[in-house]
Parts: sequence; structure tokens; C-alpha cells
Amino acid sequence: MKAADNEAELASVIAHEIAHIAARHGVKQLRQTLLAQGLATAAGVDDSVAVQIGVELALRRPKSRQAEFEADQIGLETLGRAGYAQYSAITFMQKLLKQASPPSFLSTHPATSARISQMKQMINPEFAYNGDGLNERRYQVIVNRLVP
Repeated sequence: MKAADNEAELASVIAHEIAHIAARHGVKQLRQTLLAQGLATAAGVDDSVAVQIGVELALRRPKSRQAEFEADQIGLETLGRAGYAQYSAITFMQKLLKQASPPSFLSTHPATSARISQMKQMINPEFAYNGDGLNERRYQVIVNRLVP
């Protein structure tokens, strides 16, 4: 809550996470993990760290990156339908650019800059800067009461 500058930014994060739930990304990832473990066990290499790393890099990471892009898209749509300014999702993501992150090939998420670029293309111009939740001062007053 403190990382967001306004209610719309916080709503963008919540909309993104709800999109993961709505798209059942967690369930799909669990199925993929169980399938990969079953295959490794059947091949007799389930204890091999190299095999586990290979499965992670080859199978799970690309799908988790696709899931992030999908959650960005669904989250933006949800944000606009809820009446929030969609560009707030981008302003929040820009904060993440300032944080240290692992190399892209090791990350479960796509590069933040790539996500921002894609989100800019997805934004509905009608909802980009129009909407609720942009009053930063009001938001900070409320958050400071809730989170010391």
C-alpha cells in the first residue's frame, strides 16, 4: 500500500493479481509442475538438480512470463471497467524499474520495460488518464492511518 502513490496504482496491482486468479494461472502452474515431476520420476532422474533446473528454465519460466503478460492485459481491462485511470498501472510499473532484478532468463516475470511497452499498447485511450483514484494526497492520508 505504501509503494503506491494513489488508489488507482493500488487498484492496478490488485486487478493484476485478480487476473492471475481469474485465468487460473496458479492451477495451471501446479499441473505443469506435477507433470514435470512425474516425467522426471518416470525417467529416474527426479533427484537430479540439473534436471530440475532444466525443467524450470525450459518449461515453467516461459509459461509464467506469458501468464504475467496475460494478467497485465486482463488487469488493465478490469481497471478501466472499474473506473480507474489505466495509466496508473504503468506509473506503478515504472517504480519497479528502479528496483534491482535478476537477469531476465532467471526471472519468472518478463522484463519490466517489456511489460510497460506492451501495456502502453493495450491501454484504451478513453480510460488512460480518466478515472478515479488519482488523488495522491487523499490516498496518503488514508494509508498513513492504516499502515503506520
